[in-house]
Amino acid sequence: MLPVLRLSFLTLAVLLISTTVAEAKGLSVSVPPEGQIAVAVASDAKSVKVKSAPAGVTVAGGVKKGRLALAVVHPRGVAAAGKVVFTVGGKLKGVKTFPEALDGGKAPGCSDLAGLLGKRLKGTADMKALAPVLAARLCGKTAPAGAADVLGKAGLGAAAAPAPGGSSAPAPAGGTITRPGSGPSRPGTNPTPTPTPPAGTKRACEDGLDNDADGQTDWQDPGCSDAGDTTENSEVPVSAECAASSGVGMGDDPTWLGAGINQGCGTFTTVEVDVAPGIETCGANNGFECTVFDPIASATRKAGATDMVDVDLHLKAPVDCAKPATIAFFRPNGEVAELRAPVHNCETLPPPAPQCSNGKDDDGDGLVDSRDSAGTTEPDPGCGGVADTSENSEIPTPESCRVQVGFFGTDKTFTGLLTSGCGVLKGAWFRPPGTPKDCLWAFGDDDWAACGGVIEASTVGVTFPLTNQDLAIGTHLTTEYQCRNVTVALIRENDQAMSDTVPFCG
Repeated sequence: MLPVLRLSFLTLAVLLISTTVAEAKGLSVSVPPEGQIAVAVASDAKSVKVKSAPAGVTVAGGVKKGRLALAVVHPRGVAAAGKVVFTVGGKLKGVKTFPEALDGGKAPGCSDLAGLLGKRLKGTADMKALAPVLAARLCGKTAPAGAADVLGKAGLGAAAAPAPGGSSAPAPAGGTITRPGSGPSRPGTNPTPTPTPPAGTKRACEDGLDNDADGQTDWQDPGCSDAGDTTENSEVPVSAECAASSGVGMGDDPTWLGAGINQGCGTFTTVEVDVAPGIETCGANNGFECTVFDPIASATRKAGATDMVDVDLHLKAPVDCAKPATIAFFRPNGEVAELRAPVHNCETLPPPAPQCSNGKDDDGDGLVDSRDSAGTTEPDPGCGGVADTSENSEIPTPESCRVQVGFFGTDKTFTGLLTSGCGVLKGAWFRPPGTPKDCLWAFGDDDWAACGGVIEASTVGVTFPLTNQDLAIGTHLTTEYQCRNVTVALIRENDQAMSDTVPFCG
């Protein structure tokens, strides 16, 4: 038996526990109309996580010095409704919402607003580009350069007016729709003659074959003007200058590519890009609107022909380096030119590390990776191990579960926690306010026992057979405790963590 290092738990509970773990609150933000962003701000927050959100929206935000700012982005063409639900630590004050923030408003805390809104929590929108534009609208400041292009690329703002005589708005940037093989003709093409094929046969552009042996079949071949076309070979090659200056390239992320069309390619009104294994979303500059017709990205410029454009491509999965990329140029005279070449700088990269071992704060709560992940010092209770793919699986500690943190006796190096009424548990861990030297634990008023495990990521913890008994965890620090945030995680019988992060000195 280890020496007794504490007084009775009754005395501890009354005299020696300095703070109580704060309760986490729920906060919801309604999904705004299409093309809009909803924003919520508040004070006295400690942390925030996305609990649930409709598909198709992007969620961003964070907490800094108690200031909370959240954004819900609803691009045009995305069918989304309902609310985004957040779990927010702290006792929120002064909650203010802007249901259609792009229309302006008077938001508090403007000095930090762009930085908080620039942190994406869910979705695909480029919040680093959107946040300064949004903050300018809410703070009465001049919009940054290129704001209109940023909004257009994200499918935000008012939809463009329909062309004279038309009745429908253009497709939103980044939207994904299925392109049927029997759809309309490509823009600006000169279809080859379409005689009626012999009975029982299909035309070349709908037969599922690569009739011109160029590696492309039917609708994916720029030589097909529509499904009724009888040949796949009506496209022409681009010039050598165009082939040398333009193409598709890969950066650090094999799912994000860029297509750059530069000098020598001639003028065009539409450009289509096809990269294996298929494109999920896209965006373009220079007045082009980009839409995905699965699996191809199609960017069209309604203001007239031009000879340059950049197209951002988000693929469905890492790029297939073994297959070339295709760029098709649709010219005003009906000609279709084709550039087909390998993806520049293409390499098969290892899959990204799981969220719980990638060194990043993926859920925006200030905590990073699993306790057993190398290098982390503020582990996330949402991680069950280094292979866990999500950091946000934890839930707040319920009101029925009383958790207290503090120091034991008069020894300010001996810190720990007590639990009461927390249900059936199988383990717990604690990030103390300093560097731990040991780990002790006990049920009820039993004597302390050694935890039997190693100290991981400056945390101490213990696992045990399922029990609903009250629990104590203690640790001796190398120096007296620091006034800093501490994290408590209680592991339920289903392996889910109940957790809160609170200031030790309250």
